[in-house]
Amino acid sequence: MSLRLPLALGLLVLAASAARAQAVRIDSETLGGLEARSIGPAAMGGRVTAVDGVAGDRVTIYAGAAGGGLWKSADGAVQFSPIFDKYNQSIGAIAIDPHAPATLWVGTGEPWTRNSVSAGDGVYKSTDAGDTWVRVGFEDSERIARIAVHPNDGNTVFVCALGHLFDDHQERGVYRTRDGGKSWDRVLYVAPDTGCADLAIDPQDPAILYAAMWQVRRRPDFFTSGGPRSAFFKSIDGGSHWLPMRNGLPEGELGRIAIAIAPSKPSTVYATVEAKTSGLYRSDDRGQSWVVVNTTSTVSQRPFYFSRLVVDPGDPNRLYKMGTIAAYSDDGGRTFNQLGVSGRGLSYHADVHDIWINPKHPADLVIGTDGGVYVSHDRGHAWRFVGTLPISQFYHVSYDMAWPYNVYGGLQDNSSWYGPSRRSGGIGNRHWQSLTGGDGFWAFPDPTDPDLVYAEYQGGNLFRVRRSTLETKDIRPAPGESDPKFRFNWNTPIHLSPTNRGVIYYGAQVLFRSKDKGESWQQISGDLTTNDPANLRQDASGGLTPDNSSAENYCTIFAIAESPRNANLIWVGTDDGNLQVTRDGGVTWTNVVANVPGLQRRTWVSSVEPGHFDEAVAYVTFDGHMTGDMTTYVYRTADFGKTWQRLGVATPAGPKPRATADRAAAADAPVGQGFSLAGDLRGYAHVVKEDSVNPALLFVGTESGLFVSVDGGRQWAQFTSGLPGVAVRDLAIHPREHDLIVATHGRATT
Repeated sequence: MSLRLPLALGLLVLAASAARAQAVRIDSETLGGLEARSIGPAAMGGRVTAVDGVAGDRVTIYAGAAGGGLWKSADGAVQFSPIFDKYNQSIGAIAIDPHAPATLWVGTGEPWTRNSVSAGDGVYKSTDAGDTWVRVGFEDSERIARIAVHPNDGNTVFVCALGHLFDDHQERGVYRTRDGGKSWDRVLYVAPDTGCADLAIDPQDPAILYAAMWQVRRRPDFFTSGGPRSAFFKSIDGGSHWLPMRNGLPEGELGRIAIAIAPSKPSTVYATVEAKTSGLYRSDDRGQSWVVVNTTSTVSQRPFYFSRLVVDPGDPNRLYKMGTIAAYSDDGGRTFNQLGVSGRGLSYHADVHDIWINPKHPADLVIGTDGGVYVSHDRGHAWRFVGTLPISQFYHVSYDMAWPYNVYGGLQDNSSWYGPSRRSGGIGNRHWQSLTGGDGFWAFPDPTDPDLVYAEYQGGNLFRVRRSTLETKDIRPAPGESDPKFRFNWNTPIHLSPTNRGVIYYGAQVLFRSKDKGESWQQISGDLTTNDPANLRQDASGGLTPDNSSAENYCTIFAIAESPRNANLIWVGTDDGNLQVTRDGGVTWTNVVANVPGLQRRTWVSSVEPGHFDEAVAYVTFDGHMTGDMTTYVYRTADFGKTWQRLGVATPAGPKPRATADRAAAADAPVGQGFSLAGDLRGYAHVVKEDSVNPALLFVGTESGLFVSVDGGRQWAQFTSGLPGVAVRDLAIHPREHDLIVATHGRATT
């Protein structure tokens, strides 16, 4: 989302005070007099990972977002309120105690394991319908896929921990508590690369449980779903012992498995099984034997992203399968029909991840999609969009010079948009306008013609759009006959020159520059990446189910920044860890990443910020989370990259740091260097910005929120007024208003 944050004036005063009194310690309360103002939009929602409701109660509904927190409605999904803002904003699972609906269990960390997935920090419990929360464990699990509450004993709860996505780790599998979360036993574990993907408990005989274990790994350049350790298990003694099921299931390696028990006939169990030939399987003897009933694409599409299967509470032959378009079957899975599709097209946003069916009113359905929450009261024929859930997921943000100025940005699976920074009477959904399709990333208005906008979607698809007519032209650089194929990152950077109005930069593995609004491009570098053949295998990505939507494109440019003080000074960062600089406009380049201390080789360069006051100064953030390193990396150079200082040596968001080459050095960093103690910055870093008026005022956006320094990075405070600890993916400072504009990956409102 975008937040307009009028911080600059107040923080400049604070910075001046700090400069006079170096000993002053700032924290979040120091900044409490300033508050973020959310400007939206909620017109398109954002990815909803989990939905749940109170059985028989047609008004109490909960929705968990991929990055926007947990929300509650007490009026049948007309209005929602956030009830989890003090805690991790990535929600993986919601469970309500069937006999005590005020008792809620929430697992953090999204289980739909796309490349931009966020990490959680444990399981939380509330006994007052979400008013207060206590974390009950699993701080380092990262992703909770499912929580199952015993139907007769609310103190007995099972947690399905998917665990780490990017590295091996022990805290995964199936866990059980018998004392309401005070203590936990791990009752099913396979391996440090294999977690629990789904879990179900028999509602009539709760001694019977089913669990799906999934061997999975995502890397920056590759994704693998499935392997010899994936398996489907059953317990008949309340989870104390487990045996694998295989009778009738596919031979060979398995991938992700989804489980659904028919509530009205628990002997009937369904499972979608990823395998060499994926399909829907059915058992009518509580898992003793299985029969394949469907192998169409409806039941096998993108298992890592769509693996939720739910049976109607009153009809064992009616089941729902989530997918790009949700589908339903009335004949036990043999055939499926698309849900909510009519002659007028699809009546909800594509990419459906979860569904809740009211057990006592099975015509009442709630779905969570990549575009928010939708509600139906006629079994899915007609749907109502909940336009009051401000959970849109911005990647980047920019502005124009109109009065009042407009804000531009790209959203996850929701194209690129622009809207006003302020408006008499308030900003409504209708005031935001869409520009392009696909997954939106960067969007910039042309400084010489405000009617033109440069916007792109995944894989480097770049367009020039005329706002007044929506006339669109493809301007992506194309290789000549003798050129190698260009590699564009899923989130390909656009950069507008701060010194030459109208000059545009664009990055593949080489850097391009255009001086004529994208009509033509000049290549001003060779390959600036490692160009390692071992990392150029995207076509084979996916594992058992091949999948590459350009999300695994690698060895690409990810960050571009021209110095505002010298047009010939350009910085480029790559996703495979190179940090390149040219001081002659692209004639020669120097890779200075080896000069950065305490950094693992090939750590992703997430942003570069050239200094506004001294051309020798630059700030850089690095992001290692896709190799399992959650450490916050923010650096500053004052000599064009020859030497670097680490700012805010820190702990990560939620889980403790994993082993990295510099962990011991970071922990022992001397305070005498003038930089902060560990803990001031949290979460892997996405972006750093230097204020355009005062060089002592710095902003950092991390996976855990917005952080501010008023003394050049010696100490940091998290900004929390009106802004929860949501991922901050980008920042912009308006040059006229001096507003800080914050793009968050999960929170917006009207």
